[in-house]
Amino acid sequence: MKKVILTIIILAIIITGFGIIFLQFEPTKKAAKEPTNATAQKSSKKAKNPVSEIAVPTLFVHGYSGTANSFKGMINRLADDGIVTESLVMTVAADGSVSTTGSYDKFSHNPTIQVIFEDNKSSMVNQAQWIQNVMKELKNNYHIEKVDAVGHSMGGVSLTSYIEKVGSDKAYPVLENLVLIGAPLNGLVVGDNGVTAYDLTDEGPKQSSDRYSEFMKNKQKIPTNVQVLNIAGDMLDGTKSDGSVSVASALSGKFIFEGQAKSYEEKIFTGKKAAHSKLHENTDVDAKVANFLWGTEKVD
Repeated sequence: MKKVILTIIILAIIITGFGIIFLQFEPTKKAAKEPTNATAQKSSKKAKNPVSEIAVPTLFVHGYSGTANSFKGMINRLADDGIVTESLVMTVAADGSVSTTGSYDKFSHNPTIQVIFEDNKSSMVNQAQWIQNVMKELKNNYHIEKVDAVGHSMGGVSLTSYIEKVGSDKAYPVLENLVLIGAPLNGLVVGDNGVTAYDLTDEGPKQSSDRYSEFMKNKQKIPTNVQVLNIAGDMLDGTKSDGSVSVASALSGKFIFEGQAKSYEEKIFTGKKAAHSKLHENTDVDAKVANFLWGTEKVD
Protein backbone atom coordinates (compact mmCIF):
# COMPACT_ATOMS: atom_id res chain seq x y z
CA MET A 1 0.00 0.00 0.00
CA LYS A 2 2.82 2.33 0.91
CA LYS A 3 4.44 1.53 -2.45
CA VAL A 4 1.24 2.53 -4.27
CA ILE A 5 1.04 5.81 -2.41
CA LEU A 6 4.72 6.51 -3.09
CA THR A 7 4.23 5.75 -6.77
CA ILE A 8 1.26 8.13 -6.95
CA ILE A 9 3.29 10.92 -5.26
CA ILE A 10 6.19 10.43 -7.67
CA LEU A 11 3.83 10.58 -10.68
CA ALA A 12 2.21 13.73 -9.29
CA ILE A 13 5.61 15.37 -8.90
CA ILE A 14 6.57 14.42 -12.48
CA ILE A 15 3.29 15.75 -13.91
CA THR A 16 3.60 18.99 -11.93
CA GLY A 17 7.19 19.42 -13.14
CA PHE A 18 6.14 19.03 -16.80
CA GLY A 19 3.35 21.53 -16.24
CA ILE A 20 5.75 24.14 -14.89
CA ILE A 21 8.16 23.57 -17.78
CA PHE A 22 5.30 23.92 -20.30
CA LEU A 23 4.05 27.18 -18.78
CA GLN A 24 7.55 28.66 -18.90
CA PHE A 25 8.17 27.51 -22.45
CA GLU A 26 4.94 28.92 -23.97
CA PRO A 27 5.56 32.60 -23.12
CA THR A 28 9.07 32.16 -24.42
CA LYS A 29 7.66 31.10 -27.77
CA LYS A 30 5.28 34.08 -27.80
CA ALA A 31 8.07 36.45 -26.84
CA ALA A 32 10.11 35.09 -29.71
CA LYS A 33 7.26 35.84 -32.14
CA GLU A 34 6.67 39.42 -30.97
CA PRO A 35 9.85 40.93 -32.46
CA THR A 36 8.96 39.33 -35.80
CA ASN A 37 5.53 41.00 -35.77
CA ALA A 38 7.05 44.33 -34.73
CA THR A 39 9.59 44.08 -37.50
CA ALA A 40 6.82 43.35 -39.99
CA GLN A 41 4.87 46.38 -38.79
CA LYS A 42 7.94 48.61 -39.13
CA SER A 43 8.58 47.29 -42.60
CA SER A 44 4.97 47.94 -43.56
CA LYS A 45 5.11 51.51 -42.26
CA LYS A 46 8.39 52.12 -44.01
CA ALA A 47 6.92 50.94 -47.29
CA LYS A 48 4.02 53.38 -46.93
CA ASN A 49 6.27 56.41 -46.42
CA PRO A 50 6.37 58.42 -49.67
CA VAL A 51 9.75 58.65 -51.38
CA SER A 52 10.81 62.24 -52.14
CA GLU A 53 10.51 63.00 -55.84
CA ILE A 54 13.03 65.00 -57.81
CA ALA A 55 11.45 68.38 -58.53
CA VAL A 56 10.83 69.89 -61.96
CA PRO A 57 11.92 73.54 -61.77
CA THR A 58 10.14 76.34 -63.60
CA LEU A 59 12.01 79.04 -65.50
CA PHE A 60 10.55 82.56 -65.62
CA VAL A 61 11.76 84.67 -68.55
CA HIS A 62 10.95 88.39 -68.69
CA GLY A 63 10.02 90.41 -71.75
CA TYR A 64 11.59 93.24 -73.73
CA SER A 65 13.13 95.80 -71.36
CA GLY A 66 12.23 93.54 -68.44
CA THR A 67 14.09 93.21 -65.16
CA ALA A 68 14.13 91.05 -62.05
CA ASN A 69 10.97 92.90 -61.01
CA SER A 70 9.01 91.62 -64.01
CA PHE A 71 8.24 88.22 -62.48
CA LYS A 72 9.19 89.06 -58.90
CA GLY A 73 5.59 89.74 -57.90
CA MET A 74 4.18 86.54 -59.37
CA ILE A 75 6.94 84.39 -57.90
CA ASN A 76 6.55 86.02 -54.48
CA ARG A 77 2.77 85.51 -54.48
CA LEU A 78 3.12 81.87 -55.47
CA ALA A 79 5.79 81.37 -52.81
CA ASP A 80 3.65 83.06 -50.15
CA ASP A 81 0.84 80.63 -51.01
CA GLY A 82 3.22 77.71 -50.56
CA ILE A 83 2.96 76.73 -54.21
CA VAL A 84 6.61 77.27 -55.20
CA THR A 85 10.05 77.55 -53.65
CA GLU A 86 12.19 80.49 -54.74
CA SER A 87 15.52 78.99 -55.77
CA LEU A 88 17.86 80.43 -58.39
CA VAL A 89 18.31 83.71 -60.24
CA MET A 90 20.39 83.25 -63.38
CA THR A 91 21.69 86.40 -65.04
CA VAL A 92 22.97 86.29 -68.60
CA ALA A 93 25.50 88.90 -69.67
CA ALA A 94 25.63 90.36 -73.17
CA ASP A 95 28.46 87.97 -74.02
CA GLY A 96 26.25 85.00 -73.11
CA SER A 97 28.00 84.11 -69.86
CA VAL A 98 25.73 82.99 -67.03
CA SER A 99 26.07 83.93 -63.35
CA THR A 100 23.87 82.38 -60.69
CA THR A 101 22.72 83.35 -57.22
CA GLY A 102 20.59 81.44 -54.74
CA SER A 103 20.55 77.74 -53.93
CA TYR A 104 18.91 74.76 -55.55
CA ASP A 105 17.49 71.70 -53.81
CA LYS A 106 16.31 69.04 -56.25
CA PHE A 107 13.79 67.82 -53.67
CA SER A 108 12.29 71.25 -52.97
CA HIS A 109 8.64 72.03 -53.70
CA ASN A 110 8.25 73.41 -57.25
CA PRO A 111 11.52 75.39 -57.37
CA THR A 112 11.63 78.57 -59.46
CA ILE A 113 14.50 79.80 -61.61
CA GLN A 114 14.32 83.41 -62.71
CA VAL A 115 16.24 84.24 -65.90
CA ILE A 116 17.47 87.83 -66.28
CA PHE A 117 19.03 89.31 -69.42
CA GLU A 118 21.49 92.13 -68.71
CA ASP A 119 20.93 93.34 -72.27
CA ASN A 120 17.17 93.38 -71.91
CA LYS A 121 16.49 94.97 -75.27
CA SER A 122 18.33 92.48 -77.42
CA SER A 123 16.97 90.42 -80.30
CA MET A 124 14.99 87.19 -80.23
CA VAL A 125 17.97 85.39 -81.77
CA ASN A 126 20.28 86.50 -78.97
CA GLN A 127 17.79 85.75 -76.24
CA ALA A 128 17.12 82.27 -77.63
CA GLN A 129 20.86 81.61 -77.52
CA TRP A 130 21.06 82.93 -73.96
CA ILE A 131 18.22 80.65 -72.89
CA GLN A 132 20.16 77.81 -74.50
CA ASN A 133 23.19 78.75 -72.37
CA VAL A 134 21.03 78.72 -69.24
CA MET A 135 19.59 75.32 -70.10
CA LYS A 136 23.04 73.87 -70.70
CA GLU A 137 24.14 75.22 -67.32
CA LEU A 138 21.15 73.59 -65.64
CA LYS A 139 21.83 70.27 -67.35
CA ASN A 140 25.59 70.13 -66.82
CA ASN A 141 26.06 71.79 -63.43
CA TYR A 142 22.76 71.08 -61.67
CA HIS A 143 21.96 67.76 -63.41
CA ILE A 144 18.43 68.95 -64.13
CA GLU A 145 16.70 66.66 -66.62
CA LYS A 146 13.27 68.30 -66.92
CA VAL A 147 11.99 71.87 -66.75
CA ASP A 148 8.87 73.98 -67.22
CA ALA A 149 9.01 77.56 -68.47
CA VAL A 150 6.95 80.74 -68.31
CA GLY A 151 7.67 83.63 -70.67
CA HIS A 152 6.12 87.09 -70.76
CA SER A 153 6.01 89.03 -74.02
CA MET A 154 9.42 88.78 -75.73
CA GLY A 155 10.35 86.11 -73.21
CA GLY A 156 7.62 83.90 -74.63
CA VAL A 157 8.77 84.61 -78.17
CA SER A 158 12.38 83.76 -77.30
CA LEU A 159 11.34 80.55 -75.52
CA THR A 160 9.42 79.51 -78.64
CA SER A 161 12.49 80.22 -80.75
CA TYR A 162 14.65 78.25 -78.31
CA ILE A 163 12.53 75.09 -78.40
CA GLU A 164 12.44 75.17 -82.20
CA LYS A 165 16.20 75.56 -82.20
CA VAL A 166 17.14 72.70 -79.86
CA GLY A 167 14.13 70.44 -80.41
CA SER A 168 14.61 67.20 -78.49
CA ASP A 169 18.39 67.51 -78.18
CA LYS A 170 19.39 65.45 -75.13
CA ALA A 171 22.14 67.94 -74.29
CA TYR A 172 19.42 70.11 -72.75
CA PRO A 173 16.68 69.48 -70.18
CA VAL A 174 13.36 68.24 -71.53
CA LEU A 175 10.82 71.07 -71.60
CA GLU A 176 7.57 69.57 -70.33
CA ASN A 177 5.26 72.58 -69.96
CA LEU A 178 5.39 76.02 -71.57
CA VAL A 179 3.35 79.08 -70.60
CA LEU A 180 3.27 82.11 -72.90
CA ILE A 181 1.87 85.38 -71.52
CA GLY A 182 1.13 88.17 -73.99
CA ALA A 183 3.70 86.89 -76.48
CA PRO A 184 3.70 88.75 -79.84
CA LEU A 185 4.18 85.67 -81.98
CA ASN A 186 2.99 87.46 -85.12
CA GLY A 187 4.26 90.98 -84.60
CA LEU A 188 3.21 94.08 -82.69
CA VAL A 189 0.59 95.68 -84.92
CA VAL A 190 -2.42 96.89 -82.93
CA GLY A 191 -5.41 98.46 -84.66
CA ASP A 192 -7.30 101.33 -83.04
CA ASN A 193 -10.56 99.74 -84.10
CA GLY A 194 -9.43 96.21 -83.32
CA VAL A 195 -8.84 95.31 -86.96
CA THR A 196 -5.42 94.56 -88.46
CA ALA A 197 -4.02 92.81 -91.50
CA TYR A 198 -2.82 90.10 -89.12
CA ASP A 199 -6.22 89.08 -87.77
CA LEU A 200 -6.90 85.37 -87.49
CA THR A 201 -9.00 83.16 -89.73
CA ASP A 202 -9.80 79.47 -89.29
CA GLU A 203 -6.69 78.65 -91.32
CA GLY A 204 -4.34 81.09 -89.60
CA PRO A 205 -3.47 84.79 -89.68
CA LYS A 206 -4.46 86.76 -92.77
CA GLN A 207 -0.92 88.04 -92.99
CA SER A 208 2.28 86.63 -91.54
CA SER A 209 5.21 88.51 -90.06
CA ASP A 210 8.74 87.27 -90.70
CA ARG A 211 8.82 85.99 -87.12
CA TYR A 212 5.62 84.00 -87.48
CA SER A 213 6.71 82.60 -90.86
CA GLU A 214 9.95 81.36 -89.28
CA PHE A 215 8.03 79.72 -86.45
CA MET A 216 5.74 77.95 -88.89
CA LYS A 217 8.69 76.85 -91.01
CA ASN A 218 10.33 75.14 -88.02
CA LYS A 219 7.27 73.95 -86.09
CA GLN A 220 8.08 70.30 -86.74
CA LYS A 221 11.09 70.73 -84.43
CA ILE A 222 8.82 71.46 -81.46
CA PRO A 223 9.05 68.44 -79.11
CA THR A 224 5.86 66.39 -79.20
CA ASN A 225 5.91 65.97 -75.42
CA VAL A 226 5.50 69.67 -74.55
CA GLN A 227 2.19 71.00 -73.24
CA VAL A 228 1.41 74.66 -73.95
CA LEU A 229 -0.75 77.28 -72.25
CA ASN A 230 -1.05 80.51 -74.25
CA ILE A 231 -2.43 83.58 -72.42
CA ALA A 232 -3.57 86.79 -74.13
CA GLY A 233 -4.97 90.03 -72.77
CA ASP A 234 -7.86 92.17 -74.04
CA MET A 235 -8.37 95.49 -72.28
CA LEU A 236 -11.84 95.79 -73.86
CA ASP A 237 -10.97 99.26 -75.13
CA GLY A 238 -11.84 98.43 -78.74
CA THR A 239 -8.31 97.54 -79.84
CA LYS A 240 -8.65 93.79 -79.16
CA SER A 241 -5.27 93.89 -77.47
CA ASP A 242 -3.52 94.23 -74.14
CA GLY A 243 -2.34 97.67 -75.25
CA SER A 244 0.89 96.34 -76.76
CA VAL A 245 0.11 92.92 -78.24
CA SER A 246 -3.05 92.09 -80.15
CA VAL A 247 -5.08 89.06 -79.19
CA ALA A 248 -4.62 87.85 -82.76
CA SER A 249 -0.84 88.02 -82.54
CA ALA A 250 -0.71 86.19 -79.22
CA LEU A 251 -3.19 83.51 -80.22
CA SER A 252 -1.50 82.85 -83.55
CA GLY A 253 0.38 80.39 -81.36
CA LYS A 254 -2.48 77.99 -81.99
CA PHE A 255 -1.21 77.41 -85.52
CA ILE A 256 2.39 77.08 -84.34
CA PHE A 257 1.80 74.55 -81.57
CA GLU A 258 -1.48 72.78 -82.23
CA GLY A 259 -1.01 69.43 -83.95
CA GLN A 260 2.69 69.35 -83.01
CA ALA A 261 2.80 69.81 -79.24
CA LYS A 262 1.24 67.22 -76.93
CA SER A 263 -1.48 69.73 -76.02
CA TYR A 264 -2.35 73.35 -76.62
CA GLU A 265 -4.64 75.52 -74.50
CA GLU A 266 -5.38 79.24 -74.70
CA LYS A 267 -6.97 81.72 -72.35
CA ILE A 268 -7.96 85.39 -72.81
CA PHE A 269 -8.07 87.67 -69.77
CA THR A 270 -10.06 90.88 -70.05
CA GLY A 271 -10.31 94.31 -68.47
CA LYS A 272 -7.81 96.79 -67.07
CA LYS A 273 -5.85 94.06 -65.30
CA ALA A 274 -5.28 92.44 -68.67
CA ALA A 275 -3.00 95.26 -69.80
CA HIS A 276 0.33 94.00 -71.14
CA SER A 277 2.49 94.96 -68.17
CA LYS A 278 -0.21 93.94 -65.69
CA LEU A 279 -0.78 90.40 -66.90
CA HIS A 280 2.04 89.06 -64.73
CA GLU A 281 0.63 91.06 -61.79
CA ASN A 282 -2.89 89.67 -62.24
CA THR A 283 -3.80 87.13 -59.56
CA ASP A 284 -6.25 85.45 -61.95
CA VAL A 285 -3.31 84.83 -64.26
CA ASP A 286 -1.39 83.47 -61.25
CA ALA A 287 -4.22 81.04 -60.62
CA LYS A 288 -4.35 79.86 -64.22
CA VAL A 289 -0.60 79.35 -64.40
CA ALA A 290 -0.55 77.51 -61.05
CA ASN A 291 -3.37 75.23 -62.12
CA PHE A 292 -1.74 74.45 -65.45
CA LEU A 293 1.75 73.76 -64.07
CA TRP A 294 1.06 72.25 -60.65
CA GLY A 295 -2.65 71.40 -60.52
CA THR A 296 -3.33 74.05 -57.89
CA GLU A 297 -6.98 75.09 -57.94
CA LYS A 298 -6.69 78.60 -56.59
CA VAL A 299 -4.18 81.23 -55.63
CA ASP A 300 -5.48 83.81 -53.15
